[in-house]
This record gives sequence, structure tokens and C-alpha cells, in this order.
Amino acid sequence: MHPPIQLQLLPPSSACRESFLRALDEFQEEGLPWWLGAELEVAKRDFERFVEQKLADSHRRTETLVPKTHWWAVMEDRFVGRIAIHHELSDALRESGGHIGYDTVPSVRGRGVATEMLRLALPLAHTLGLREVLLTCDDDNPASHRVIEKNGGTLRETKRLDSSRPAKRYYWIPLV
Repeated sequence: MHPPIQLQLLPPSSACRESFLRALDEFQEEGLPWWLGAELEVAKRDFERFVEQKLADSHRRTETLVPKTHWWAVMEDRFVGRIAIHHELSDALRESGGHIGYDTVPSVRGRGVATEMLRLALPLAHTLGLREVLLTCDDDNPASHRVIEKNGGTLRETKRLDSSRPAKRYYWIPLV
């Protein structure tokens, strides 16, 4: 059992540049699709611009995107994860994604980082005017099930969106 972690959620910042880029390498080795691509190449070339883009997401709205606030989990001045809160749900987010998404740096998983990130993010979601939040995760991801359930998530539905992927779980957490 690990001792309680001392973690902060902070807005994206250039202060985390080195540890973020190290974490980016870990995520990219893992091959998760959202940690690959042009946006993250910007992080490697022009970190300040990348941070500005992340901060601007809270005001960005298009036909397919809703505003989203990013928070970075920091322990002892080291980036250890990220969590993002969508201010509302689009049709696509209702199907897959939900209000809140998070990732923990692979080398610090299993220590309660994701559970603590979500715990700290829920009051922030409430300040955005949300009264309950939807979180989705794959049915074959028991670690994510535990994170959501430890934070008050109630499983409302499981459904298969595509026969080539695992079923998706839909959890709701009331915010008070």
C-alpha cells in the first residue's frame, strides 16, 4: 500500500516542460492514439505554443468541439498525468469520452494518481456549472473502473459500439 499522494492539479504551464516531454515519450511508446499526432509534435518544437493551445481549449467551440479545461497533475514539480473536463456533452462525447478524461504517466501508475486527479477535478467540474458528469471507459479496463467507482461513479450502462473494440461502460457521478 502506498502512502497518500501529494498531488496538485495545475493549469498547463511551461514550468512542466521537461517532465511533460519525458512523459510524452512514455505515452507515445505505449501507442495510445491521443498521445500521437501533430498537436504533440508542436509540444516538442514549441512548448509555449502548445501550452497556449491547451489553455485556449477552454474557450474553443466548433461544430465538433466543445470547450474543455485541461489540468495537469503535478507531484514534486513533476508532471504525472493530465485530466480534462468538457464543459458540456456533444453527441460524440455522449457516445465515447464523456465529460472527463484522464491519463496517468505509465511509470507512476498503480499509486493512486488517477483516483486523486479525478477526486480533485470533480469540484472543478462543479464550478463549470455541471451538476453531474459522465465518464466512459472500456469494459476491459478494470483500473479505470476502480478510479471512477472510488470517486462515486455509478455504472448506468455497458454497450458495444463497434464489434472490433471492447464494450464501453458509462458511469455518472453527481456533483454536490
